[in-house]
Amino acid sequence: MSLTDSAMFVLPVPASGPVSPVTRPTRLGLRDATPSARAISNWLVDRMARHLDVDRDEVDTQRPFADYGLGSMAAVKLSGDLERYLGREVSPTLTWDFPTIEQAAQHLADEAAANF
Repeated sequence: MSLTDSAMFVLPVPASGPVSPVTRPTRLGLRDATPSARAISNWLVDRMARHLDVDRDEVDTQRPFADYGLGSMAAVKLSGDLERYLGREVSPTLTWDFPTIEQAAQHLADEAAANF
């Protein structure tokens, strides 16, 4: 599959389930699942590499999602997959508002920290 073949872009759900988020203590001393920007970025890189059938090293976190053939339907699916991974709502326009893995991961981590 080429990096620009968007017609067939489908993001598979990993057989082992989503990557476990990093945990941190909450104000009440309980644990809260809040992935870091790095964890979210790694999750996105894994997802893109699996779909494109390339090594993780070939996925550039500063390259726009569109360069990898991520169309509107796949972007909406990706936001749904991120919702399941993060356990919270993710905008279906995430990849347009934050067009690279690095930007999207940082935004999602910052958003979680602000709501903590």
